Amino acid sequence: MSTYLLFFLLGLGGGSVYAILGLGLVLKYRSAGVVDFAQGAVAMYGAYVFIGLRTSGVLQLPWIVLPHQVTLSAHGIPAVPALLITLAYGAVLGVLLYVLVYRPLLRAAPLTKVCASVGVMLSLEAIAVLNFGTTPTSAPSVLPTGSFVLAGIVVPVSQLWLAAIVIVLAAGLAAAYRYSRFGLATRAGAENDVGAALVGLSANRIAAQNWVLATMLATLSGVLIAPISEVDPTSYTLFVVPALGAALIGRFSSFGVTASAGLLLGVVQSEIVKLQTVFTWLPQQGLGDGVPFVLILVVMTLSAQRLRSRGLLGTWHNPSIGRPARPVATAVLTFAAGLVAMFALHGSDRVALMASLVSICLCLSLVVLTGYVGQVSLAQMSFAGISAFMLSHLSQNWGVPFPFSLLLAALAAVPVGLLIGLPALRVRGVNLAVITLAAAAAMDALVFNPTWFSGGLGGRNVPPPTLFGLNLGVAQGNSYPRVIFGILLLVIVALVGLSVARLRNSPTGRMLIAVRSNERAAAAAGIRVAPAKLFAFALSAFIAGLAGGLLGYLQGTASAPTFATFTSLGLLAIAFVAGIGRVAGAVIAGLLMSANGFFVNFLNEHLSIGQYQTIVAGIALALTAIKNPDGVASELANAARGPGRWLAVLRDRVLPARAGRGSAQEALADLPDTVNAAD
Repeated sequence: MSTYLLFFLLGLGGGSVYAILGLGLVLKYRSAGVVDFAQGAVAMYGAYVFIGLRTSGVLQLPWIVLPHQVTLSAHGIPAVPALLITLAYGAVLGVLLYVLVYRPLLRAAPLTKVCASVGVMLSLEAIAVLNFGTTPTSAPSVLPTGSFVLAGIVVPVSQLWLAAIVIVLAAGLAAAYRYSRFGLATRAGAENDVGAALVGLSANRIAAQNWVLATMLATLSGVLIAPISEVDPTSYTLFVVPALGAALIGRFSSFGVTASAGLLLGVVQSEIVKLQTVFTWLPQQGLGDGVPFVLILVVMTLSAQRLRSRGLLGTWHNPSIGRPARPVATAVLTFAAGLVAMFALHGSDRVALMASLVSICLCLSLVVLTGYVGQVSLAQMSFAGISAFMLSHLSQNWGVPFPFSLLLAALAAVPVGLLIGLPALRVRGVNLAVITLAAAAAMDALVFNPTWFSGGLGGRNVPPPTLFGLNLGVAQGNSYPRVIFGILLLVIVALVGLSVARLRNSPTGRMLIAVRSNERAAAAAGIRVAPAKLFAFALSAFIAGLAGGLLGYLQGTASAPTFATFTSLGLLAIAFVAGIGRVAGAVIAGLLMSANGFFVNFLNEHLSIGQYQTIVAGIALALTAIKNPDGVASELANAARGPGRWLAVLRDRVLPARAGRGSAQEALADLPDTVNAAD
């Protein structure tokens, strides 16, 4: 029993970090309506700032290329002054982020806010990698480091200090926001910012003050956990996932419930580690990380808790949806252009084009789910991972031939998509995004970690596709990359793109768009909303599964890091920037913005700027969310002159339309896509 108590107390450390980050998330949502996925990245950067001050007296600034270090002392700064400077740094960073990114999005659609926060997260993580590297770093503690004996076990006192700080912060915030003038003003602004303005309250100023406080909390959590958990850009960023779960359990409104949920998550993870040593039949990999997220999924799905609506007056618009005029002609012309490029390119350029085609297929899965139906999913790479590993098992262990192995592997992702889509029947918007992110984290820990399924660190081999004895793989002997595999990719991706485009103009597509526009109006019109959502999740999972299988063929292996939790965030980022409601947006995202794609590879080879790709993507995502949430493809389509118009003219001249067909399609009016902000 004493060891269980020890693990309970040890779990308070991690749980305290989740709780503090969760409290900041509650503050940000209550004041600005933003579920900030960058909260963990802010904590990470705060930890690096504190470490720099304590060890060398250097203040780290959040940018690259330009000088980003200011020497404040020839030696390390003592703990208390370093902590105060770090908190002040966090306050200034909070002001900058709010003014530059989040204030312009106060009345933006939930998807737009999610994507902007993902952009900030990617940018901060990329800056940290470039400035500090990826080697884990530790810091001296600002809390007492002694220990005491309890029930015969030695307990580090720092864990209790962390828990006490969380309790004090939660109680103080709850009291302040319930009884103080500032708290009442925040609640008034959250209920109705226009009404608050009529009584002399500035919603912008209130939101900015709350944002600063929340950023300081994130910075504090980074400083407090640095002595316990070594600092690196990735692991700290991942802390936001359980913190989001804790805030979601607290419905992004209750400080007490959020703090309790965060502490409980940390304790559960710690106790599972103990149980694994007692019950050896329990899975030894990923159980501690995965079970809490499974609990979040179950609790939130069964309880049907939703984020409390914010009283914003007016309307917001989802990203626009394209209406393909002649999808068959466009698909044929695009396939021909891709075929010419596949033969013309060689070496790494051809491989990069193949990787772009896979990314296009992945982005098409988001066009169906997020573009057409408005359901935010942060688990697309998990669907792709399920398919890739299943393809390896089907081909290598069970001898299923191509193309049946690829189709069956993609179909294996469909039940997972339906399972993750079940919460969409009860919740929507940003809380659905949090739930799908938790699902991705659970799959990463419970499915992709076990060696029997994923092959461990080395991954699993994916045999090349063969058809009637013909090897269609990317490599054969000394021949790599082979054109025939590129043609296979072109055929599959062109067919998927054509199917998605035709879905947009079909009765089923119009039904999906009606659900996206207004679920209540769609239900009143006789549309079965629940089956429509599940159909979208199933189809999206199937398309992502196809992409996962193709990625396995391209790489020759399927490995867990390829499908890690935050890769889905990067996928959503490039799809949103390019135009998440358009097939053309998926093409632009795959060719120009994917990390291993053609354009990035070209820039890296000729300009050696590949290391800056992530930070450029993050900044571009935030700017797109602010300036043009419809994406790049929308700008090209609406431009009087430009590539979009030129391609349309070329298509019409090369492949003339049949009489009457274009006018019939143009006669179809888009359904209204305006959502009441108070709904």
